[in-house]
Amino acid sequence: MSYLRRAFCTSASKYCKPLKMSQPPWSQPTGSTHQPQLKIYNSLTRSKVPFVPLQPEHITWYACGPTVYDDAHLGHARNYVTTDIIRRILRDYFHFKVRFVMNITDVDDKIILRGRQRHLYEEYKKNHRYIDERVRQDVRQAWHYYIQKNLKRIGPKTLLTPETFDGVVGHFYGDVLAGGSLEPGTKPGDKEAKVKMHINTARSTAKALLQDPKMLTPHEFYNRVNDPMCLVLDDQFGKSIQGDDYAVFTKLTKEYENRFFQDMHDLNVLDPDDLVRVTENGKEIAEFVKKIADNNMAYRTSDGSVYFDIKAFEAAGYPYARLEPWNRNDKELQADGEGALSQKDERVKRSEADFALWKASKPGEPSWDSQWGPGRPGWHIECSAMASGKLGRQMDIHSGGIDLAFPHHDNELAQSEAFWADGSHRQWVNYFLHMGHLSIQGSKMSKSLKNFTTIREAIHVRKEWTARSLRIIFLLGTWRDGIEITDDMVVEGRNWEDRVDNFFLNAVENIKTAKATNDHGSIMSSALADAEEKVRDALLDSFNTPLAMSTISALINAYNSAKKSDLTADDHRNTGRFVTRLVNIFGLNGSEPADTETIGWKGIDIPEAAKEYVYTLATMRDELRQAAIAKSITPEKVQQIVSTSPGLEEPPPSGRPRPSYARALSQFSKNALEVTAPAESGDLNKQILALCDRVRDVDLWQLDIYLEDRENAPALVRPVTEGLRAVRREREEKALAKEEAKKKREQEALEKLQKGKISPTEMFKPPHSNEYSAWDQDGVPTVAKESGALSANRIKKLKKEWDAQRKAHEKYLAVTQNGSASQS
Repeated sequence: MSYLRRAFCTSASKYCKPLKMSQPPWSQPTGSTHQPQLKIYNSLTRSKVPFVPLQPEHITWYACGPTVYDDAHLGHARNYVTTDIIRRILRDYFHFKVRFVMNITDVDDKIILRGRQRHLYEEYKKNHRYIDERVRQDVRQAWHYYIQKNLKRIGPKTLLTPETFDGVVGHFYGDVLAGGSLEPGTKPGDKEAKVKMHINTARSTAKALLQDPKMLTPHEFYNRVNDPMCLVLDDQFGKSIQGDDYAVFTKLTKEYENRFFQDMHDLNVLDPDDLVRVTENGKEIAEFVKKIADNNMAYRTSDGSVYFDIKAFEAAGYPYARLEPWNRNDKELQADGEGALSQKDERVKRSEADFALWKASKPGEPSWDSQWGPGRPGWHIECSAMASGKLGRQMDIHSGGIDLAFPHHDNELAQSEAFWADGSHRQWVNYFLHMGHLSIQGSKMSKSLKNFTTIREAIHVRKEWTARSLRIIFLLGTWRDGIEITDDMVVEGRNWEDRVDNFFLNAVENIKTAKATNDHGSIMSSALADAEEKVRDALLDSFNTPLAMSTISALINAYNSAKKSDLTADDHRNTGRFVTRLVNIFGLNGSEPADTETIGWKGIDIPEAAKEYVYTLATMRDELRQAAIAKSITPEKVQQIVSTSPGLEEPPPSGRPRPSYARALSQFSKNALEVTAPAESGDLNKQILALCDRVRDVDLWQLDIYLEDRENAPALVRPVTEGLRAVRREREEKALAKEEAKKKREQEALEKLQKGKISPTEMFKPPHSNEYSAWDQDGVPTVAKESGALSANRIKKLKKEWDAQRKAHEKYLAVTQNGSASQS
C-alpha cells in the first residue's frame, strides 16, 4: 500500500473500504524526489505527506482559473496570490522546474446568463435612449417582478410602492437586517447575505424611481435599475438568442479576461505557462465525454445530455468523492455544481448524485455539435479534458479555492480516471492544494453575494492596498486556512513591511561605512545561519510562510540590537542579501530574481530626479541642525553653510519651471537666510530648528520624501511609506483625541462652575424651584407646597445640598471676581 493510500486511510478510515481490484488505486510515483524532506498538505489525504513528483526536478501543475463574467475581487486575490507564492517557492527556493497550466472558464451557466442579460439590456437602452414614462413603467414592473422572485416573504398581495418599500422590508425582513437568520435557531450565513443583497438592489431601484428624473442622467438611471431590468428582459427574450451567436457571450468574457490579467499583473502574479479556454476546446471536450461513455461510465439521457454514472464508476473499483466524502449527498452543493440553467427534471438521471458531462443546449444558450446533438460542456468536464490534453494521464498538483473541493474537483477526479481507465487504476492527480477563503463579516467574498471589493478598486481607487501589502497579509497566514482581514491583521502586516523597509535602508547605508571583514568571524553569522535553517524547515513544512515571516522579523531584530560598531560590511551585506532573496522569492519585489546581488526592495530609494536636490538639502539641513542643537548658530555660520548651496540659483532663462525638489531646496535656503536678517528677533537656534522640522515634516513630506533624523549620524533620506504615514496618522489622531479630551474637561469644568452661579439662598426658591412654600433665614426649605411641613430628615438632606451649592457659589464668585480684576 502506497504512502498516499496509508495516509488517506489513517485520516479518514470510515471512508476507506476494501477495493475490488488487483492493484491499489493510488500508486506512489516512481523516481526520486528533488527535495526528500519537503512535505505538502494534500487534500486527498487530509494530511501532510512527502512530495514526490512524477519526474525528478519537474512539476506539472493545473490550476482552476477564473470564471470571467465580472471583475476579480479580493477573494480571488487570496487564491491566485497564494498560489503564486507556492509556485515561486517551488521554483525559486527549491529549484523545481514547474509547468503551470491554468484554464479560463468562458462558458458556464453564470456567463451564459450574464452575457445574455447584458446583450439584451444594451439593446433595450439603444432603443430607449431617454428616460420617458414608458421606461419608468417598465422599470416599475421589473422592480415588482424582482421582489416577488427574490424576497419571498413579501407576498404578491402586499401593498408595495417605491415610497413604502423601506417600511415593508422592515416589517418582513427586520429580523434579518438586524443580524438574525431566516430560520430560527440557525446562524446567519450566505442565505441571509443574499437576502440583504436583494434588498439593497431593490432599494437602489426604488430610489431611482423616486428621484427627480431631471437629477439623473440616463446612464446613472440605467445603472441603478440594472438587475431588475436584466432579470425581466432575459425571462422575456432570452430564448431568442441563437446558439451559434457566440459573440453575445465572448464579448463579455474577453473583456473580463483582459481585466483579470491586468489585475494579476498589478498583484505581481506570474502568468501561466499554458492558458486554455473552454470555447477553444469544444470538440476536444465532446470527444473526452465520448470516451467516458465508451468506457461504460456515462450515459445519454432522452434530452440529449450525457451524465456521469457514479454507480458504474464505483462498481469498476474506483472510490467517489475522495476529497470531501461527507458532502457526496449534499443536494445543495450538487445543485450548485450543476448550475442554475442545468437540467431541472431529475427523473432523466439514473442516480440523484450523477452530474452532467455534456448538456443539451436549450434556446438562448450557446451550442456545439456533438454525436448527441447541439450541446455544451458541463462545468466539471472542461478542466478534466483540458488538463488531460496538456498534462496527460497524471499530474503532480491540482489547485484551486477550497470551495472547489466538492463537487468540482471530486467530479473532475472521477471523470478523468474514468476517461483514462485501463485497469491500472492510477490516480489522475497526486496532490490537491486548496487555498483558504478570504471572508468578510463571516461570509466568503462572492460575486453572487456582491459582498466584495474588486482588486482594482482596492488598489487604484481606494488605495487601501498595494500588491506588496496584500501579499504580506497572505504570507502571514497559512495558505490553506481561511483569512478574515481585521484591523489587527492590517497593523501586523504594515509593521512587518515597515520593519523590512527600515532594515533595508539601514543595511544599504551601513555597508558604506562599515569596517572590513573581521578575520575572527562575523558576529551575525550565527544568527544568520539559524535563520536560514529555520526558514528552510518552515518552507519544507508545507510552505509554512507565517513561520518564515516571523523568522525574518527575528533576524532583523537581532541585527537592530547588535552594536553597529561591531558589525562588518559582510554582516550588513550577508544579512541584507538573505532577506532580499526571501522577499524576492515571495514575490514582494516585483520581477526581481531571487539570486540578485542587489540589497533591498523597490520603494526604499527616492526618485532619481530628486537626488541632486534632496541630498544637497539634507546635507545643508544636517549642518544647520547640529549647530542649532549645539546652540552655536550665528548669522555668519548660516551664511557660510548656505552660500555653497545651488538652491539659490535663479531659474533657467527658458522660463521652464524648476522641479519641486529644487524649489524645496531653494526655499529652505532662503528661509534660513531670512531668519538671520537684523529685523528678525528671538532665539536663532530655535528658529533654525523650527525650519529644519518644517522642511522635514511638511515641505519634503508633501513630495513623498522623509528625512529620518538619527543620533550622531546624518539624516536618512527615504521615501514616505505607508508605515510612516500610518505612524503620522496615529500621532495626529492621538493629538486630536488629547485636544478633544482637554476641551471636554474644560467644558465640564465650565458647566460645573456655571452651576455655582446660583446663590444657595435662592436655589430652592422660584424661579429655580416651585416645590416649596416656606424657607428658613438661609433659604433652606421648611414647608412643601403639596405635603406641608418637611420632616427633620428631609430638611437635613436639603441642608447638605444647600452646603454643596454654597461651596460651588463661593468658587464661582472667586473665579469671576479674579477674572474681572485681571481684565481691569
